[in-house]
Amino acid sequence: MNLITYSTQQIIEPSIITVGSFDGVHLGHQALFKQMHHYAHKNNYKSVVITFNPHPQEVLQKNSDFFLINTFEQKLILFERFKIDTVLVIPFSKTFSQKSAGKFLEEDILMRINVKAIFLGPNHHFGKQREGNMNTLIRICEEKNIKVIMTQEFKLENVEVRSTLIRKYLLQNDRQNAEKLMGHNIYIHN
Repeated sequence: MNLITYSTQQIIEPSIITVGSFDGVHLGHQALFKQMHHYAHKNNYKSVVITFNPHPQEVLQKNSDFFLINTFEQKLILFERFKIDTVLVIPFSKTFSQKSAGKFLEEDILMRINVKAIFLGPNHHFGKQREGNMNTLIRICEEKNIKVIMTQEFKLENVEVRSTLIRKYLLQNDRQNAEKLMGHNIYIHN
């Protein structure tokens, strides 16, 4: 797996991307990565995960009860396990959080990566105050002939698998249910 920190470096290989924090790299994230891997392999593209460090909530909600499920290093190990070709890490800051959805998409993604398709979950929002959504993405990408692929909400036994639910289980010391939704042990090692 190729790890790129945010810089002027570009990814020129035809690529498919997804963007998110992916805390816990849970079963929903894994389903998305499997779809990406299949699509990339079929079309001879590279799979790219764009993620943030630190996690946006660590920056924007300093006094909340928020905590990370996995360390950043553990998250990278899991990305590699799920056959992601490249991880682009964007340093998240209050200043960065003020970028509009369009500016983020244009400047931080489309000008830096040869994007052929974007994979996202159904509840994805991006940009300042989460203003960007699937409609924003489709509008911008249609003009550039980039395919937008929305994945379905992942459910396990009729429960939507989400990082917030995993955190809730962990706060209740219910490691069994947390790990069931993650599909892996909470303690990740190489």
